[in-house]
Amino acid sequence: MRNGVSGKLLATLSSLIVLMVSNPGHAHHGFTNHFDPDQERAIEGIVTKFEFINPHVKIYLRVQSQDGQTDSWVVETSGSSGFLRNGRMSHDSLKAGDHIRIVGHPARVSEHEMRANHIVLPNGDELRMNNPYTTFPFQQNNAGAESGETTR
Repeated sequence: MRNGVSGKLLATLSSLIVLMVSNPGHAHHGFTNHFDPDQERAIEGIVTKFEFINPHVKIYLRVQSQDGQTDSWVVETSGSSGFLRNGRMSHDSLKAGDHIRIVGHPARVSEHEMRANHIVLPNGDELRMNNPYTTFPFQQNNAGAESGETTR
């Protein structure tokens, strides 16, 4: 009887360990796999949705392109836990209708997605994301910021 219970327990634990170890990479993407650290873009637009969640805070924006079209963008940052810990942002920092500016690394595949480096909030405060790929501060009078061109 004892060997039967031990065997079932060992088989169950082994199965759980295999499941936990075999799939951790699927749950999260690496920065350079998804975003291009060699490119940087500036956009500005109107917040349509703000998700203050983990693993990444997401900001959804309506951005007017150079040709007058309105594009929907998704911008991600680090997780909400870090923002709460250092008091830089909370669930009510942004709301639908806020006008913001963002500089970040565009996604490799999706045309209207980026990882934020800097966010200029509606009140003018600037959040820097402490991204290791960031090489210079956001410049408010940068011509590329208005045109949506690469700022590097």
